[in-house]
Amino acid sequence: MVRKKGIKALTEILDIEGVKVISHRLHAGIGLILQTESISDYSICLRCGTVSHRLHQNHRYIVKDLPFGEKPVFLEINFYTIQM
Repeated sequence: MVRKKGIKALTEILDIEGVKVISHRLHAGIGLILQTESISDYSICLRCGTVSHRLHQNHRYIVKDLPFGEKPVFLEINFYTIQM
């Protein structure tokens, strides 16, 4: 079980505005994978500025981040698009 203090510390170390770490895994030979999600439950359209709470599509991406010590770090990002 992941402890809340550890997750909070990882979120603070990651230091990305509006993003929190919800879990982490250490895979042998791969590195540390931090699963992240947005703190906000809504999104704002970049074109018209409309606020929406309706989820349209949900995708997961894994991107490589800077290493933590000697361990490679990957961010698992939950990216969603909204429906107007």
